[in-house]
Amino acid sequence: MACGSVNPVGEGGFSEVITAKAPAPGWWLVAGTGLFAVLVTGSSFVLVATGRRRALITVNVVGTMVHEAGHALVACLTGGGVYRFRITSPDSGHVLAWHKTWWSSLAITAAGYSAPPLAGLGAAALLHKGQAAAVLTLTVAMSLLILWVARDLLTLGCVVTIGGIAAGALFWGPPDVQVLVAYLEAWLLLFSELGGLTYLVVNRMRGWESGSDDAASMAEQTSIPGVVWIVAWFALVVWSLWTAIPLLWP
Repeated sequence: MACGSVNPVGEGGFSEVITAKAPAPGWWLVAGTGLFAVLVTGSSFVLVATGRRRALITVNVVGTMVHEAGHALVACLTGGGVYRFRITSPDSGHVLAWHKTWWSSLAITAAGYSAPPLAGLGAAALLHKGQAAAVLTLTVAMSLLILWVARDLLTLGCVVTIGGIAAGALFWGPPDVQVLVAYLEAWLLLFSELGGLTYLVVNRMRGWESGSDDAASMAEQTSIPGVVWIVAWFALVVWSLWTAIPLLWP
C-alpha cells in the first residue's frame, strides 16, 4: 500500500487493517508531536502554580483515562472488579473498584500513576516496529471496555471522543494520519503524569494533603510516607521517557 493512501476496512478485512505496517515518520512529525505533549504538560504546571486552566489541558484527558484504566485493569486482573469508571475533568477521575486482598488493593492504587508512562513506553516500542495501527487498536479496545463501566455523560463523551479519533484514524485514515495520532498519543502518555505528580508535591508543601489521593492511600496501606511513592512514580516517568525517546526518534 502506498504511503498516503486510504486504508478502508473493506479491503482485506480487519486483520489487515490492524496489522498494517506504517511508514517511517519524519523527524518533524516526531518532534512536533513531542513538543505538543510538552505544551500540554506545561498547561498542567500552570494550573498547579496559579489555579488557572488553559485550553490545552483538555488534551490531557488521554492520560487521565489511562490512569483510571490502570486502576480498573489491575482490579480485574487481581480477582476484583469495577463498579464505576468516572472522568470528572481533563486532569482527574475516579474508579470505584472492589478487591479481594491487601495486595490487590495495593496494586490497584499503585497502578494509576504507573499506567500512563508504561502505556506510553509500550506504544513507543510498537511504533519503533512501525505498528501504529496496533497502538490505535489497543486504544479502541480500551475505550470499548471502559464504556461498560462508564455511567455519566462527561465520561462517555471523553471515551467516545478518544476512541472515535483512534478508530477513525485506524479504519479510514491514511497511514500518515495513523502515525500522527499514534505518536501524539505515545508522547501524551509519557508526559501526562508529570503535572499530576507535581500537584501532589505542591499540595504537601502547602499543607493541603488530601487523604483521598493515591499517594496518601499508598501511605495508609503500607506505612511508607506518601512522598516516597511520589518520588517512585516520578522515577518511573523519567525512566519511561529515557527509554522511549530513542524508540520514538526516527
